[in-house]
Order: sequence, then structure tokens, then C-alpha cells
Amino acid sequence: MKEDIYRAAQLFKEQANSLSQEESLPLFDQQKDQYDQEYSSFLEHYKRGKCYLCGKPFKTISKSTPCLHWLLRQCKFKKKDFPKITEKFDYYNISAFLRWVANAESGVKNINNLKEESSERKLFESTIEWKNIGWTLDCSKNDFEGHAGSQTDFPHWHFQMRVDGNRFINFGDYHIPLSKDDQLKIVLENDPESGFIHTFGPGGQGMQEHMDYLAHDPDGYLSSVSTTSNPENGVVHMQSIVRGPEGGISGDKINEALEMARNTDKSLAYCFRDIFAGEEGVAITTIASPAESVPQIAKRTERKRR
Repeated sequence: MKEDIYRAAQLFKEQANSLSQEESLPLFDQQKDQYDQEYSSFLEHYKRGKCYLCGKPFKTISKSTPCLHWLLRQCKFKKKDFPKITEKFDYYNISAFLRWVANAESGVKNINNLKEESSERKLFESTIEWKNIGWTLDCSKNDFEGHAGSQTDFPHWHFQMRVDGNRFINFGDYHIPLSKDDQLKIVLENDPESGFIHTFGPGGQGMQEHMDYLAHDPDGYLSSVSTTSNPENGVVHMQSIVRGPEGGISGDKINEALEMARNTDKSLAYCFRDIFAGEEGVAITTIASPAESVPQIAKRTERKRR
């Protein structure tokens, strides 16, 4: 099985590298159009409290047709029903749906996929919150290889679910097989020469993608975001340090920046940069970090190998 996956990954690389830009762009546009249509359908149904996959209300459950909206637990979904979901939907299906509902409800702040908070041993590790529900999706390199000599000697991942902070599904309850498609995407994502980049689209972006945007285009980021008076709605916490020349910094300019921040929805970091733009000898450093409202990644204790 693994050899087949690696062969498929190598074939993908060869085919991708053989395509010219003129040949690859139409394929990219086609995929983008498909995503846009699917995500628009999701939002349309979500606003009406319905699932875009099955077309039924979130409060409906039909045991004969498993659906991802069961995980919202608006219906009478029970822990024993979980394998029915994983038999029909793979990791990327489940992750995309959970990201989309969390993002539709509260934006990126409820999707913690920050690499700096994840272990180097993990291939993926993220915690997603929606209303009173919390999910964590976790896969280590050992999980991907399978635990040799055990009943779980196959590529798998783990899932945790909390309802109102209480246990509903624990990491150790299930060893969920990774589909062939899951395995191929994971191999390609972790091969820097593959040219493969998987995204869940704008509707599935988490805190990592948000922080990447800030690092890539800080000026664009600061001009596009607004402040909030409610800490629960915060996404990024920013602190700015203003250094001036030997003669010091104009107090009037600082007051002007503070006044601008009070009278607009712009961050103080943006106001400092705007007011001191072009000022010789003035340097502004902004330190950005995830806000306290971002959920922590729930950690799993991995089994120890003998």
C-alpha cells in the first residue's frame, strides 16, 4: 500500500513538472471554480441551518445516510455512530467541513493549526471550536507509518470531540484509517519538491494562514484589519515599539496617532505607521501573536514504543 502511494506521488511530481504555465493555469482555474461553487452552496445552506452535503437540517439524523453535520451534534448523534462517518468521509473531508463551519461562525480565530504550537512529530495537529463543540484532529509520523506488530499497523489518525467541555470522543477511542487520497496528499504536502500545496480555501483558513498573511504583507494586513473592544472577538494581539532619533519623538505625533486609533477602527500599529510615515530616524516594530481567544491545541499523549 505505502509503495503504491509513493509511486503515485512520484508520478504526480513528474506530471506536474512537465506542465507549462499555460497548461497548468486552466487546471488551477477549474479547481478554483469548483471550490467557489461548493463553498457558496455551503454558506447558502449554513445560513438556513441546513447541511449542503445532504440537504437536510442540522437537527436531522438518518442512520442509513451518514453525514458530516452529525458532528455538530444538533441532532441525536452518539459516539457509537462515529465510525459510520469515518467509513464514508476521509480526514480531508472531515477537516474541511469542520473548518468551514467554524470559520462561518467566528472566523479564523477558532481554528488553531499554528505550527509553532504543534509538535515536530506531528504531520497534522489542529483544534477547531464551533459554538459549544471542540474537535481536535491529530496524526503523528508514527501514526502515518502504523504501529508495527500491533493491531494498528496501518496509516491512521486520531480524533477528539468535546461537548460543553465534557468528553464525548477521546483520542484513544478510534484509530481512523487514512484513505489513499489522504496518504497521497500528506506525502506530497511533506515533499518540498512536489510543488503540491493543499488548501481548504478562504473559508477553511485557520490561524496559521492568517499569521502567514501578516508576515508576508504586514502593511496590507494592518490596513485591512480593524480593532475590537471585546477580547473574545480578538484574533491577533499586537504591541508596537516606536524608536526615535536622538532628539526624541514628537509628543504631538504620538497623541495624533492615539487620537486616530480612538476615532477609527484601525489598530494602533497602523496609526503609528501612518502618522510617522516618512519621519527620518523613526523606527516602528510591531510584535504580533495569537489572541487569548484562540483555543489551545488539545494535546494527545502518544503510546510509547517498546
